Amino acid sequence: MSMYKALFFSLLSVLIISSCGDGYNQANKKPKTSKESSKKSPKAAEKTLASVTVEQNSVPAEQMQKAKELIDAAASDLSSIDAKGLFKKQCAICHGFKGNLMINGAKDLTKSNISLAESVAQVYFGKGTMTPFKGILSDEEIVAVAQYTETLRK
Repeated sequence: MSMYKALFFSLLSVLIISSCGDGYNQANKKPKTSKESSKKSPKAAEKTLASVTVEQNSVPAEQMQKAKELIDAAASDLSSIDAKGLFKKQCAICHGFKGNLMINGAKDLTKSNISLAESVAQVYFGKGTMTPFKGILSDEEIVAVAQYTETLRK
């Protein structure tokens, strides 16, 4: 039985390492080479990072409209919702309890600068590999969790 346990944990380790690794050039979906890393000047790297940041924060207009509607509808008292508990249950697996775990492409929420509406839209509709929580959480819970993520910012 211990041989099976060792095999299981070995496979689990490989899966975790491969899913968490950053060995790929996300723009071209190919492995990074040392030549690619050395080719770019610091200014080029800053420009690339800036364009990625802007790209990540863009939310389609119809999603922003829906997010604003959700915020307005949930404007009543959200204090009865355990947003921290929901975050720990639904979000911490990728974002971590403090918001900075960054597993499976999750963003570092401690460094986030997006608006509440953008955050609500991302939780509601999902983005990239993030699960859309529409239908999983109530609209009020989505707004409460998005508000909670703002408390994680440094």
